[in-house]
Amino acid sequence: MIKNALKLLAVLVIGILIYNLFLGTDEEKQGAKRIVGEMKDVGVAVKDLLKSEKEKFDKGKYDKAVDKIGGVLSSLKSKAKDFDEKYLERIDELERKRKQLKDDLNSVSDTAGTDGDTPATKTIKQDSKELMKELETLMKEMESGN
Repeated sequence: MIKNALKLLAVLVIGILIYNLFLGTDEEKQGAKRIVGEMKDVGVAVKDLLKSEKEKFDKGKYDKAVDKIGGVLSSLKSKAKDFDEKYLERIDELERKRKQLKDDLNSVSDTAGTDGDTPATKTIKQDSKELMKELETLMKEMESGN
């Protein structure tokens, strides 16, 4: 419902801009040209952002994050052995997920070459966020002793 309303609103705004650009008064034409110019600037900025993120991805930004997660998991594992071994299985599961994420990153890096987010990179980003949430939850549970 909301999605359809937003689509309708977008079509309406574009229609008004086109009307003003070609059939409006001089003032309306200038306003429409200014808005179209600003939209181009936004488009260029978004393109630059995507290009920047792609370069960071290629340079291993996410590899480093996954490696840091591995360090945290190793630390938690040693603490869990001393503290309470009931957490070891969950830590091992998170470690398996981290290794799978690392493998996915390596396979995407090997086939990289397209601009912007691919479905594979979006999935990897989402998986890394989920892994971080699970890790955070585990750390909170360990702190509280549940």
